[in-house]
Amino acid sequence: MDCAKSMLRHEGVRGLWKGYASPTFTVGAMNAMLFLTYEATIRYLRDPAKDPNEDPDLRSVFLAGCVAGSGSSFINTPTELVKCLAQTNLKNKGTLMEEWQIARRLVREHGFFGTRGPWRGIEITIIRDTPSQGLYFLLYESITRTFGKSEFSTFLAGGISGAAAWASTYPIDVIKTRWTTSACGVYGGLTDCIVTTMQQGGWRVFLNGFGATMARALPQHAVVFSTYELIKSTLNE
Repeated sequence: MDCAKSMLRHEGVRGLWKGYASPTFTVGAMNAMLFLTYEATIRYLRDPAKDPNEDPDLRSVFLAGCVAGSGSSFINTPTELVKCLAQTNLKNKGTLMEEWQIARRLVREHGFFGTRGPWRGIEITIIRDTPSQGLYFLLYESITRTFGKSEFSTFLAGGISGAAAWASTYPIDVIKTRWTTSACGVYGGLTDCIVTTMQQGGWRVFLNGFGATMARALPQHAVVFSTYELIKSTLNE
């Protein structure tokens, strides 16, 4: 709350929307990649001798979620990097052009696939997203198989699975953000980033921003799964 009040006081309401453009323009592609990869992996893992309409076993659900998380990391990495760089620069005013300039500068100074270019931190993003997305789909399937796929249970299951997925790897996300947004030379490497962070703030530093993330994750993923199931059923009909 103190952070929110400080932002409003020094940056105005616009400050709350800093970094909105990069996720807005890529979240559709990211979710499309996530669910497409998940569904394709489920079909690949399905036993051909079983009824194709039968629910896959939960082990396959978890594995397919892990594969989907790895694939979506390639969209998440540059998106989150541009977003975080825009948010942490107090001089930014939160405009679309500023985020475009950040992306161009990353490519111009470090190359498209350079170690400090747009895909900086791809390794730790994969480490974060692979198990968390496996848990994401596993919990969703477990809850909806228990309570059915009504609009309410889908909404509730999506929110719970999204919050749990974020909580399961949240310390990794803290390290990823510090590592990817740091200036050159601040850390000697990823290990140095972890050790230095621990020395500076203790173990509690790995929970910085946890409350805000949970407040976002619950409604966000409730809407994601509700929309996904609605559109999927509509298209199937």
